[in-house]
Amino acid sequence: MDAVELALLLVVVVIVLLVFYASAALVSQDWSASPEHLLRLLVVSLVFVFVVSAIGNMSREHVFSDLLLLLSFVVLVVVVRFVLVEELAVSDDWLASMIVSLIGVTLIFMIDILMDALLDLSLPSIV
Repeated sequence: MDAVELALLLVVVVIVLLVFYASAALVSQDWSASPEHLLRLLVVSLVFVFVVSAIGNMSREHVFSDLLLLLSFVVLVVVVRFVLVEELAVSDDWLASMIVSLIGVTLIFMIDILMDALLDLSLPSIV
Protein backbone atom coordinates (compact mmCIF):
# COMPACT_ATOMS: atom_id res chain seq x y z
CA MET A 1 0.00 0.00 0.00
CA ASP A 2 1.54 3.25 -1.08
CA ALA A 3 0.96 6.76 0.25
CA VAL A 4 -1.80 7.59 -2.24
CA GLU A 5 -3.83 4.50 -1.34
CA LEU A 6 -3.36 5.23 2.37
CA ALA A 7 -4.49 8.83 1.90
CA LEU A 8 -7.51 7.68 -0.09
CA LEU A 9 -8.34 5.18 2.64
CA LEU A 10 -8.20 7.94 5.26
CA VAL A 11 -10.46 10.16 3.14
CA VAL A 12 -13.02 7.36 2.85
CA VAL A 13 -12.92 6.71 6.61
CA VAL A 14 -13.45 10.43 7.30
CA ILE A 15 -16.36 10.61 4.84
CA VAL A 16 -18.01 7.57 6.43
CA LEU A 17 -17.36 8.98 9.92
CA LEU A 18 -19.05 12.27 8.99
CA VAL A 19 -22.00 10.44 7.46
CA PHE A 20 -22.56 8.31 10.55
CA TYR A 21 -22.12 11.36 12.77
CA ALA A 22 -24.87 13.12 10.84
CA SER A 23 -27.07 10.00 10.89
CA ALA A 24 -26.71 9.54 14.64
CA ALA A 25 -27.26 13.25 15.25
CA LEU A 26 -30.43 13.23 13.16
CA VAL A 27 -31.84 10.26 15.06
CA SER A 28 -30.92 11.44 18.56
CA GLN A 29 -31.29 15.16 17.76
CA ASP A 30 -28.07 15.80 19.67
CA TRP A 31 -25.32 17.40 17.59
CA SER A 32 -22.70 17.44 20.35
CA ALA A 33 -19.65 15.20 20.00
CA SER A 34 -17.58 14.09 22.96
CA PRO A 35 -14.22 12.37 22.43
CA GLU A 36 -15.80 9.04 23.38
CA HIS A 37 -18.55 9.58 20.84
CA LEU A 38 -15.98 10.36 18.14
CA LEU A 39 -14.07 7.19 19.03
CA ARG A 40 -17.27 5.16 18.72
CA LEU A 41 -17.94 6.79 15.35
CA LEU A 42 -14.42 5.88 14.25
CA VAL A 43 -14.98 2.23 15.20
CA VAL A 44 -18.26 2.10 13.27
CA SER A 45 -16.60 3.78 10.28
CA LEU A 46 -13.72 1.32 10.26
CA VAL A 47 -16.11 -1.63 10.49
CA PHE A 48 -18.13 -0.19 7.63
CA VAL A 49 -15.10 0.50 5.45
CA PHE A 50 -13.46 -2.89 5.97
CA VAL A 51 -16.03 -5.50 7.00
CA VAL A 52 -19.13 -4.30 5.19
CA SER A 53 -17.22 -3.58 1.99
CA ALA A 54 -15.56 -7.00 2.18
CA ILE A 55 -18.96 -8.68 2.45
CA GLY A 56 -20.28 -6.46 -0.33
CA ASN A 57 -17.36 -7.41 -2.58
CA MET A 58 -17.94 -11.10 -1.86
CA SER A 59 -21.56 -10.64 -2.85
CA ARG A 60 -20.55 -9.64 -6.37
CA GLU A 61 -18.75 -12.94 -6.87
CA HIS A 62 -21.27 -15.40 -5.43
CA VAL A 63 -24.69 -16.69 -6.29
CA PHE A 64 -26.21 -15.42 -3.05
CA SER A 65 -25.41 -11.78 -3.73
CA ASP A 66 -28.63 -10.34 -2.31
CA LEU A 67 -28.33 -12.45 0.83
CA LEU A 68 -24.75 -11.30 1.41
CA LEU A 69 -25.73 -7.66 0.96
CA LEU A 70 -28.49 -8.16 3.52
CA LEU A 71 -25.96 -9.82 5.83
CA SER A 72 -23.64 -6.82 5.51
CA PHE A 73 -26.50 -4.50 6.50
CA VAL A 74 -27.36 -6.70 9.48
CA VAL A 75 -23.71 -6.65 10.57
CA LEU A 76 -23.76 -2.87 10.33
CA VAL A 77 -26.99 -2.64 12.38
CA VAL A 78 -25.52 -4.85 15.13
CA VAL A 79 -22.27 -2.87 15.23
CA VAL A 80 -24.15 0.44 15.34
CA ARG A 81 -26.40 -0.91 18.11
CA PHE A 82 -23.63 -2.11 20.41
CA VAL A 83 -21.01 0.54 19.64
CA LEU A 84 -22.73 3.78 18.69
CA VAL A 85 -26.28 3.74 20.04
CA GLU A 86 -25.12 2.97 23.57
CA GLU A 87 -24.26 6.63 23.98
CA LEU A 88 -27.26 8.16 22.21
CA ALA A 89 -30.32 9.35 24.11
CA VAL A 90 -33.00 7.32 22.31
CA SER A 91 -35.94 5.35 23.62
CA ASP A 92 -35.56 2.22 21.44
CA ASP A 93 -31.97 1.16 20.82
CA TRP A 94 -32.63 -1.36 18.04
CA LEU A 95 -34.93 0.93 16.10
CA ALA A 96 -32.42 3.77 16.41
CA SER A 97 -29.60 1.53 15.20
CA MET A 98 -31.64 0.43 12.17
CA ILE A 99 -32.52 4.03 11.30
CA VAL A 100 -28.93 5.26 11.79
CA SER A 101 -27.66 2.42 9.58
CA LEU A 102 -30.29 3.02 6.91
CA ILE A 103 -29.63 6.77 6.79
CA GLY A 104 -25.87 6.16 6.75
CA VAL A 105 -25.94 3.62 3.94
CA THR A 106 -28.32 5.79 1.92
CA LEU A 107 -26.15 8.89 2.32
CA ILE A 108 -22.99 6.98 1.40
CA PHE A 109 -24.74 5.58 -1.67
CA MET A 110 -25.86 9.09 -2.65
CA ILE A 111 -22.35 10.49 -2.13
CA ASP A 112 -20.94 7.73 -4.32
CA ILE A 113 -23.47 8.47 -7.09
CA LEU A 114 -22.79 12.22 -6.92
CA MET A 115 -19.03 11.72 -6.99
CA ASP A 116 -19.39 9.42 -9.98
CA ALA A 117 -21.67 11.84 -11.84
CA LEU A 118 -19.89 15.10 -11.05
CA LEU A 119 -16.24 14.14 -10.70
CA ASP A 120 -16.10 10.82 -12.52
CA LEU A 121 -14.80 9.26 -9.30
CA SER A 122 -16.33 6.75 -6.95
CA LEU A 123 -15.66 5.81 -3.38
CA PRO A 124 -12.99 3.16 -3.61
CA SER A 125 -13.76 -0.40 -2.70
CA ILE A 126 -11.31 -1.20 0.06
CA VAL A 127 -10.95 -4.93 -0.35
